[in-house]
Amino acid sequence: LPGGIAIEAIHNKRLKEDTSVSFSQRDLSNFKAFNDRYGYARGNEVIQATAKIVSEVVKAQDNEASFVGHIGGDDFVVITSAERYEKICLTIIDAFDRRVPDFYDLEDRQRGYIQGETRQGQKVSFPIMTLAIAVVTNQYYKMKSHIQIGEIAAELKNYAKSFSRSMLVVNRRKDSASS
Repeated sequence: LPGGIAIEAIHNKRLKEDTSVSFSQRDLSNFKAFNDRYGYARGNEVIQATAKIVSEVVKAQDNEASFVGHIGGDDFVVITSAERYEKICLTIIDAFDRRVPDFYDLEDRQRGYIQGETRQGQKVSFPIMTLAIAVVTNQYYKMKSHIQIGEIAAELKNYAKSFSRSMLVVNRRKDSASS
């Protein structure tokens, strides 16, 4: 999938067009624990499967007006119209949640978590991976730059990751011009 330079170019193009746009960022919760437990090769399979899910859902839901990109690691973006993001995101969550347990060993899958360690070395139970999706639209908020969008999306993504299930969180900010 296209990376940072292409994502930035699409952002800037859509912002200049001043049309309905949404930027959504996806991140896998508990991916590091999975990667530590099962290794790089299996972690890479999860990344590839996620990329395939996102790409196939966007293609099936859209008329090629949407853009799918890979920021890096376990972070993916979709840029589409503000009217299309919700169905795309919810379909991606559904497909991901059905597929991701297959990457775990049967024992871990049945238990619902894997044993691992935090970066500080504490033993912890990490739940099955979930998908956190943060969406920023220009419906009620004038987006000025791809940097501003990225900052808002990062804040929302961190909030979405605080839930124990896959979660879609949407920017609800309004600026004075949209009131």
